[in-house]
Amino acid sequence: MRTPNTELLTPKVTHSLEHLFAVALRAEFEEHQRDLQVLDVSPMGCRTGYYLTVLNPAGALPLSRATEAVRAMLPEALEIRELPGARLEMCGAYREHDFEQAREEIVRLTREEIVSLEKPPLLG
Repeated sequence: MRTPNTELLTPKVTHSLEHLFAVALRAEFEEHQRDLQVLDVSPMGCRTGYYLTVLNPAGALPLSRATEAVRAMLPEALEIRELPGARLEMCGAYREHDFEQAREEIVRLTREEIVSLEKPPLLG
């Protein structure tokens, strides 16, 4: 999502996107690929992107399908009108969110080309 050491997501945006992506990806996979379960969508410590952790039968989720799911979930994430799980009883850092900026980030992502990084480009 971001170039390391150049562009970083803010901690509040990163946290809000984590909540939005988890809900939207779970819905996407529940609807289209019931043989797996999204366990977690975790932000990278460097705040440049996210890890997707799933429980699935071997070979059930090729990288190309995961990439398709990410593309498909972005509009679903934009439809969310209230940040999920951002309450004291559900989130250990419920005050650390920027929902509006996270939505702007999702809009930006919908305009980007999202590709499977089977052979990632070298960073210069």
